[in-house]
Amino acid sequence: MSSSKSIILLVMACAAAAAANFALLSRDEYQKKAGGATTLLDPSADVSSVRIERKGGQALTLEKSQAWRLVEPYAGSVDEPTVMKLLDSLAFTPVDDAISETELLRLGRSGRDFALDDPVVKITLSGDFGTRTVSLGIPTPAADGVYAAVGGSGSVLVVPSSVLAAVDLPPDKFRRRSLFQSGPESVASFDIKRTGGMLLTFARSGDSWTVGRDAAAPQKVAKFLADLTAANAVDFVWPVGASNEADTVSASLLAGYGLDPDSAVTVTLKGLDGAVRQISFGKSAGDGLAYALAQNGGAVVTVPSSLRDAASQDAVMFTDSRLFPEEARSVAFFSLADGDVVYALSRDGAGGWRLESPVAAAANAVVAEATLAKILALSPANADPNGIDVAISTNSPAVRVARSSVLDGGFEALRSLEMLSIDPKDVRRIVRTPGQNGGKSSAVVFSRERQAWNVETAGTEGATMRPGGAEAVLAALNPLMAVRVAKLKVQTHDLEAYGLDSPYMTVAIDQDREDAVRRNIMIGKDAADGRFATVGSADAVFVISHETAKALSSQLVEE
Repeated sequence: MSSSKSIILLVMACAAAAAANFALLSRDEYQKKAGGATTLLDPSADVSSVRIERKGGQALTLEKSQAWRLVEPYAGSVDEPTVMKLLDSLAFTPVDDAISETELLRLGRSGRDFALDDPVVKITLSGDFGTRTVSLGIPTPAADGVYAAVGGSGSVLVVPSSVLAAVDLPPDKFRRRSLFQSGPESVASFDIKRTGGMLLTFARSGDSWTVGRDAAAPQKVAKFLADLTAANAVDFVWPVGASNEADTVSASLLAGYGLDPDSAVTVTLKGLDGAVRQISFGKSAGDGLAYALAQNGGAVVTVPSSLRDAASQDAVMFTDSRLFPEEARSVAFFSLADGDVVYALSRDGAGGWRLESPVAAAANAVVAEATLAKILALSPANADPNGIDVAISTNSPAVRVARSSVLDGGFEALRSLEMLSIDPKDVRRIVRTPGQNGGKSSAVVFSRERQAWNVETAGTEGATMRPGGAEAVLAALNPLMAVRVAKLKVQTHDLEAYGLDSPYMTVAIDQDREDAVRRNIMIGKDAADGRFATVGSADAVFVISHETAKALSSQLVEE
């Protein structure tokens, strides 16, 4: 290395070290001169215009009326969060250090030594405060900050390099890339104008859609709108700020991209707020992209070609081909008929479900909703002449479909697994009656005065309560849940098969209410996953877990 080059490098190193030392001298003095300010912009300032001049790059101007807009080097929609990040970086990022004007004079330095006379970036802000200029220069020696100056102050400041990163952006980086600023829930109707003038008209009614006069599939329309409103422009084609660029998009430019009225596929969204928003799709742009005229004609962009393909679908692709084109919330009844047996369910006043036939009982709400969802998804492909008959109202024709397209298991799953629910505070008497060769019956009664259980069984003078026996029974009743329903509707002659004609155990519950009837819980034979059981007059056989059967069979009296 030549000696002259070594001297130059040494001088540069000393200058950098000196500049670093300057920055540690008088931040307090800067704050004093700036009225206590510690940032480049007063956080309370209402900024209405920002001009950014980048060394070697395009200048840009942003202006705010109701919303921020790009006005130079071309007009365009702005990504407001990017503008807010710029303003916040100036208003809320603290000045790390400052070199006062006096110190600069004493050391024979000026803003030129920090690239502030011809800055890397110059920001001019206007608003209710007047005009303020911020200049950003070269990085600090440690490269974690940049030198800065505020117009009207002779001080050289040091701010974090994040400030430069937030403002040193080309116009394209400030542009809004989202095609729409609201989601599918805000759309009341929309039109799709196809090549050749064909028009598809979609209208919403609650959760339902029509395309023309036909019902549209809500899930298909929902996906189309969700994909469309969530999409972003991949790149900007016009305007880009070229010197020969027209202020408005020309007819020849539109035709070149396949965006002229005769060639484009145009989607017009009409919002619940009355606003109309539009996008047109044109020719392929290669690599899975297509040209689009977006932001209500304000920009030509490239977008995923899947958006154009979705908008180019025939009406039949949006048509609701389901056998029952309804939404779940509008259905209050459905039935499944297997031969002569009809399983009918209706919504109750609380929004749950009840079985109306072949028995009247509470339905399993989870299974009922899942079954209804399967019914509403049925299509002609599910038809089966050997299947079951399905209807969603009492006066609509039934459709015969494959059993497997509606039911995951048997019809028994439609019934609620809750056999009984009794508040322990309401129980007055428990009577335990074992089956043949199972021991003696026992009865206990609850004394409200003593707040204790007493033995009531005749001929048991001196007998005592079995600790925890009554409590175990009560705990199983609140509520008494089954593992599964073994048979939905049982006749008297069916009980023997489950060991319920001569139960292993019967537990009778009397409640402390005048209108209450005794509830007899009968426990029968062992099942693979528990024991068969029923509640008197329930006309169904359930399977309860072994643990529940053990709790219900708890001894109440010491023998």
